[in-house]
Amino acid sequence: MRCLKHGALLLTLSLLVVLLSSAQEKGTPWESLFNGKDLAGWKMVGSKGVAYVKDGEILCHRTKDTPEHTFVTSTKKYADFILEMDFKLDPPGYSAGVLVRCIDAVQDTAKVRLYGYQVKIDQSARSWTGGVFDDFGGSWKWMYDLSENEPARKAFKLGEWNTFRIEAIGNNIKVWLNDVPSTNLFNTKYREGYIALKIHALKPDGQGEDLLIHFKDIRIITKDPKLYTKQMDLKAKEVD
Repeated sequence: MRCLKHGALLLTLSLLVVLLSSAQEKGTPWESLFNGKDLAGWKMVGSKGVAYVKDGEILCHRTKDTPEHTFVTSTKKYADFILEMDFKLDPPGYSAGVLVRCIDAVQDTAKVRLYGYQVKIDQSARSWTGGVFDDFGGSWKWMYDLSENEPARKAFKLGEWNTFRIEAIGNNIKVWLNDVPSTNLFNTKYREGYIALKIHALKPDGQGEDLLIHFKDIRIITKDPKLYTKQMDLKAKEVD
């Protein structure tokens, strides 16, 4: 009888957790950044890459002989926020990413129009999707890679839908890939800026020109985002 009571108590507690979580999600002040119909609220920055909307998705398309990357960029800037989106990379895939708090390049000669924290989408065997580097023009610097994070390296699914959750609160940038913690970074370089979907440059040979990256269900919390942060047990790293 005692075991039955204990089991019933555990079941009740579990149901309460589910109900509370559901209630919290319903009360979460999500704002949609993509209406599923067109690119209202977004603009193209950079080279000759192409982006268009089809079946409720933003499709990003590389074009051959593009000397620099192209970005599908929010028209608004954001400082502290929680951002979620679904993305899918056509196999065999190519390098892409999501920039947050990115700023306009200060030099007209820069190879990349925007600088910022780039959350990597990595199709290579290295599998660092969900890591973060500082994208600052013709070069970059990894701030948080996945070399010591095997669960996150295994979380990315090429050719299938994946989900990023990106929390940018103060100096702390956290990323989850399919609910698996991938980045816990402290840095002060970028404090406010655009959100941008990166379309990688492509050489004149056009190899891989037909591959697409898909984005959908892009949403953000900007009102009191601290109230909706998730617990993360991934070791934090402070980078100058």
